Amino acid sequence: MLNSASNLNVVLFFALGSGIFALLGFKFWMIKSNPFKNFGIGLAMIGLAFLGWGAIVAMRPEDLANMMALAILPFVLGFIFLVRAATFNWKKSNQTLILVIALAFLALLFTLRTWVYPSEPGFSENGLLYFNANNIVLLMYVLAFAGAFMPALHVVTSRITVWRQAALGRIFFNLIVLGGVILMVSLDDEMQTLNSLILGTGFIGLLANFGFGKIEVESE
Repeated sequence: MLNSASNLNVVLFFALGSGIFALLGFKFWMIKSNPFKNFGIGLAMIGLAFLGWGAIVAMRPEDLANMMALAILPFVLGFIFLVRAATFNWKKSNQTLILVIALAFLALLFTLRTWVYPSEPGFSENGLLYFNANNIVLLMYVLAFAGAFMPALHVVTSRITVWRQAALGRIFFNLIVLGGVILMVSLDDEMQTLNSLILGTGFIGLLANFGFGKIEVESE
């Protein structure tokens, strides 16, 4: 149920992002081969995180910190699948090493945000949701998001055979990464309003580029 203090525009924004992430995740997953399958699962997990944040804005739960922690879990799972997409053609031993490093990074991030520097999420007067995390934790969030997304994006788009589709995919996904970083770190309502235009452009661009046709990729 929508709380009377909720910002409907913010709820709709997160719902839009969640839906487009889910659609694109399904389309990449349907290719049924890697790196596309893992990339698709990673996108879907990020979409689930967006859905969780949208639900939090809509309901404004009293136990906000724990609800935010739950909403972060799909983001963490998405990170793992993006790492797997980025390293899909590496030697098995190197894949295992990178995965172990990624899991250790996530364990450290969880420890820091939960016990060492507890996050204090909250809402602005305009109903915008903020992570309010420690700077070290925010930096680790950014490294996890951009550090996994960008290599996976490079690997995936380099295997898309239609030049226009690959080039536009890089452009609009880069807007999502930029906007995602701003979403996590900025505590300014005006900046976040401008950022919604960046993310919105990225989402609509991705929908137009990938949402209505076949994603043409290299054959096995």
